[in-house]
Formats: sequence, C-alpha cells, structure tokens
Amino acid sequence: MTGLRRHTLVWLSQVPETETPDDRARAVAWHGAERPFVVTRRRNEGAAVGLGFCTTEAAHPELRPRRVAAWTDAGRIVRQARPPALAEVARCPAAQARADSFDRLRAAAMGAGLDIRVYGSWMWQALTGERHVHEGSDLDVVIDVPGLEAANHAAVFLAREEQGLAFRIDGELSFPGLGEVQWREILQDRDEVLLKSVDTLQLVPRARLNR
Repeated sequence: MTGLRRHTLVWLSQVPETETPDDRARAVAWHGAERPFVVTRRRNEGAAVGLGFCTTEAAHPELRPRRVAAWTDAGRIVRQARPPALAEVARCPAAQARADSFDRLRAAAMGAGLDIRVYGSWMWQALTGERHVHEGSDLDVVIDVPGLEAANHAAVFLAREEQGLAFRIDGELSFPGLGEVQWREILQDRDEVLLKSVDTLQLVPRARLNR
C-alpha cells in the first residue's frame, strides 16, 4: 500500500504512536535521538505503517533489549534507507571478537556478487552502540533477489558459508514488489512458501516468486 518494504529504516517528522504510555516515552526518547525506526508488517487494517525499534536499559544491562511496536502515517516519513551493509556492521566494536567470521563472509559475498544487508540485534548494535548482541545471537541478513533462480543461488551460498562461522545465519531473501521469504525455506522442496510483506502474510506458489 505504501511502497515500503519490511526491514526498511525510516526517520520520522513526529513521534510514532505506541500501545502504552511507557512505550510512548521510549519512542519519544528514540525519536529525539534521531534514531531510525524499522518498517514491519502492519498488524491492523488501515493505512498506518507498522514500525519497530529495540531499546536497552542502561541501569540494567543484563536485561534483554525490549522490542517496541509502533505505527505512523506514511506522510510522516522524511527519510528512508535499506538496512546497513554487512561491512558496516562488521566495523562495530562488538564484531571484533568475531572478526574472522565477518571477514570470511564479507569476502565470500563479494566474490558471489551478493549485497548482504543486516537487520535484528546486530543492526541495532551497530546503529546504537548499545548492547543488543549476546553470545548466542544470530546474524539476521536480508538479500535482494530478482527471482527464484537468484534466490536459490543466495540460499545455497548462505547454507555453505554458515559452516564454521562463529554465529548462525538467519534471515530472509527479499523479492522487490512481492515480499520476503526465509532463506532456509527456499532450500526446501515444497510447492508453496511463506511470503511476508508489509501488508500480508500468506502461503504462495513457489513459481510466483519469478513474477
């Protein structure tokens, strides 16, 4: 409906709406720090854009970061960007303990001609400098693919390169104009796949990914 894609980073002209006063206060602080929100799937009917962000508690660093749901009118989006590139995330201090794995994955992606983008805990870690990543955190990736053949190529690549890394690779392959599919699902021999977009969550024939 809006032309936006899941995982897109957006900056707003106004604080978004939230479900609770406490989350409203978190959104006010987040917006005041000029931090981006991430586009998610809409949960209700209507034109509002679903958003999310992830906050930490400075006084209690041992607590898991809190994922906050929010929403806004599309007209309040003043800037947008794709999730950060793997190379950008690899430069954050938290990634240095796993530098060999990041270097290996970056080099392999470059050789395969794949533009790996990162969302989830590693993205928030790189963007905020706060503690979002823990020892068992996955690396959530999203790769744009034009069709099923490219998706198969990317999925095989991720399955191969994941072996021996210091983290598990999770994430999705993004089909512009359609939505996203979990990359491991592409490797499964099924006639239908679960397609996610900002507007829908549905099983679709695998052949539809070639549209």
